[in-house]
Amino acid sequence: MITCTKCGKKNNNAAKVCSKCGHKLQSGHKRLETNISQQEQGDMFRLKMERDRRFSKHGEAWVYALFLLGAVIFFTYNQIYWPLYGLTPAIALLAWFRKI
Repeated sequence: MITCTKCGKKNNNAAKVCSKCGHKLQSGHKRLETNISQQEQGDMFRLKMERDRRFSKHGEAWVYALFLLGAVIFFTYNQIYWPLYGLTPAIALLAWFRKI
């Protein structure tokens, strides 16, 4: 039985509001908390890390691409093209070795 904190009437355990005054009833029982095993916690952590790593690799690839674009714009504007011949494959090899 749940006792109303406003009027003191006893109500059924399944009741959500007091049958006399309509006040919301609060159960004295603690809610059941789901117990997650250590393995499930480890699996959730691993999935989160894989997701974060995937996004960080995309971010790293964007940094390389924007750096290369900035270099192309800079050297093209200054009409110096020879550094691009070494810079472009260097960025590509770096991305390949980093497995991006």
